[in-house]
Amino acid sequence: MTGVDPACPAIVAAFRRRNVRSPAPSGAAARAPMFRRRGSSYDLRNIREYQGSDDPRAIDWKLYGRTDRAYVKEFYDEASEGVAILADLSASMAVIDQDGYRNFVASLAFILAALGLGVSLWLYDSGLRGPRLALRQASGIRRVVDALDSAAFQGDTDTARAYAALRGSRGERRVVVVSDFHERGLRLAPPPGGTLFLVRFRRPFTDLAGGPGEFEVADPESGRLVVLPWDRAAAAEWAARDRLLDKTLAGQDRRVALWTVNPGSDRAPVYWDILERLYG
Repeated sequence: MTGVDPACPAIVAAFRRRNVRSPAPSGAAARAPMFRRRGSSYDLRNIREYQGSDDPRAIDWKLYGRTDRAYVKEFYDEASEGVAILADLSASMAVIDQDGYRNFVASLAFILAALGLGVSLWLYDSGLRGPRLALRQASGIRRVVDALDSAAFQGDTDTARAYAALRGSRGERRVVVVSDFHERGLRLAPPPGGTLFLVRFRRPFTDLAGGPGEFEVADPESGRLVVLPWDRAAAAEWAARDRLLDKTLAGQDRRVALWTVNPGSDRAPVYWDILERLYG
């Protein structure tokens, strides 16, 4: 059953006390002023008194009529200031800690929404699966929990395709991708002017294989049976490939951050590190 990690409220409270800076809104004096745009992607951030450098068209004339003082509105741009979470629900994820995985996704969405960041949650396998879930307040986490509870781990994985579809339909500059990242040659570039957060859930093969011998393993996506020898040399080879995967995912771009989550590990430091990078 999906839930929010018990540490989440304490993390939110501790981060609020740090007096972190808020994401900067687009200026009201921009060439294409935000106050003229329409739609749910733009949320009111603040109302303040008019200053000489502001665009006069930004004045709220209804407020002016009631107070005889000029005020302007500032808005958040949800598309650029929010955070998109792309969560892998392909068949290969069925071998990991499924409850821990679902809880991580729900917990991260809860923390970000509680700190005032708009969250767009997308589920995917070979492509985006269904519409996005928009979360603007932590009180709406029930919809995220229900969606994760009802979603099955099935289908092939195509993280690159799902990520490209997300970038083509949305403009978030901060994207979190949660997966096992077992696709060969996978490389993901950060969004333009933004940051890419990769959270890799893994289950070491030693957990599945146990002691030395030969093991018949079914590929969860293709169903193909593979017989694998498992001894000290095979374990060393697996560990080397695992380290190479982490190195490849992180790459050389400082705008890409990678965390690896093992079964039973404490997820609280990962939440905190992600917040540090978001507000750094």
